[in-house]
Amino acid sequence: MLRPIRLSDLRQMPGQTQALQFKQFFAGFESLTPVEGSLEVSHRGHFLEVSAEAHTIVTLTCHRCLQQFNHRLHLAVEEIILIREPSSEPLPLELELQDEADLLESLPCNGELDVEDWMYQHLHLEMPRQLPCRPDCPGIGVESPAPAVDPRWAALASFLKDSP
Repeated sequence: MLRPIRLSDLRQMPGQTQALQFKQFFAGFESLTPVEGSLEVSHRGHFLEVSAEAHTIVTLTCHRCLQQFNHRLHLAVEEIILIREPSSEPLPLELELQDEADLLESLPCNGELDVEDWMYQHLHLEMPRQLPCRPDCPGIGVESPAPAVDPRWAALASFLKDSP
């Protein structure tokens, strides 16, 4: 089971890096097989480098024919997490993002990285939004009945057929 990694413990490890192998089910993430993979967390002073590779099999529902099918899910992700001093000042209601660095996650310097939650989030982000069960999926076969003709319009329809 993946446990949170305290940043203070990570700084004391050789190379300030911890590598983990795992094979487990994640609560709230339904998969047919346990999620199996590896994860590496490295402390780089003002940020963490987190990378993971994992795979599992999930059951999805085809967005064309609504049949369930199994899908191999492969996750390969790298992320930078900033380490920032906690601030007692409240954040302004509206922040203007100056660059892409403002979009990164951050942790307090005395905090911990919840590895299981991090993996859970990335597994969900990797799930396909729409996926057919097979490339040639025809979709749901719906036969539309012939449109019913309102008897009040029958006379007009016959008039249109008779006109040149």
